[in-house]
Amino acid sequence: MIKPPLTALFLDDDADILDAAELVLLRHGFTLIKAQTPEEAREKLAGTPVDILLLDLNYRRGDTSGEAGLKFLAEQMALTPALPVVVVTGHSGMTIAIQAMRMGAQDFVVKPWNNDRFIASIRAALEAPRVVAVPPPPQDLNLERSERELIREALNRHQFNISQAAKDLGVTRAALYRRMEKHGL
Repeated sequence: MIKPPLTALFLDDDADILDAAELVLLRHGFTLIKAQTPEEAREKLAGTPVDILLLDLNYRRGDTSGEAGLKFLAEQMALTPALPVVVVTGHSGMTIAIQAMRMGAQDFVVKPWNNDRFIASIRAALEAPRVVAVPPPPQDLNLERSERELIREALNRHQFNISQAAKDLGVTRAALYRRMEKHGL
């Protein structure tokens, strides 16, 4: 069975950079989807599944803040937290690239890139995808409410047999009566 080519979406305002990336990626078995604006990238990401996002951080001539790219990265991490991301930047500098990695990018490549380093970064991001932690379910950390619910649950489980409920809760009957009174049960 032939594996379909991996698909990368590259967001960069410079058409020449996108063309250069396409030549390199095609030689290594990738399909490249090009986007020159965040809006165009959003539209293409909404309509086409991709395996990796390649992301420049600046989209206007002379802008070196990386602000627009970091905003786009934050949006994408919220929408598709497991999508591998490699930042490809030339003007933002190390500080911005490191900030992007803290936000979820897996690596960064500096323009002009070395083709071998470029492909190695992409392959590494694909082979070791980011592990997205599943947030724990919310817990009621109010001690009074938690105690009241535990007592209510034990009483229901033992059909309001106070002795059995107290034993289940690990307290004496007298202690259970005091706590029931405290909670209005």
